[in-house]
Amino acid sequence: MIAAWWDAYWSWVGGNIGAMPLQALISLAAALLLVRPIKRAWHHLAGKHITAAREAAERAHRIAADLYEHHTGQRHPDAPASESEAR
Repeated sequence: MIAAWWDAYWSWVGGNIGAMPLQALISLAAALLLVRPIKRAWHHLAGKHITAAREAAERAHRIAADLYEHHTGQRHPDAPASESEAR
């Protein structure tokens, strides 16, 4: 039955140009159905790495602020609010 519908559709659309609206609907449906699972998988796989990268960036920012303060004697205007643990 589906094969008959498929043949009738291809006869009606007249080839690839007429099939574009169906392809757009198929793509839209696939995108809507797959967005949530892809987002969940991305957050599950990359979430830990993103959190670790943010923590490393915060530590590097603190080190740079401490180094600036050590060399100039002044607190850097963009330094983080928390003080270093090394003091």
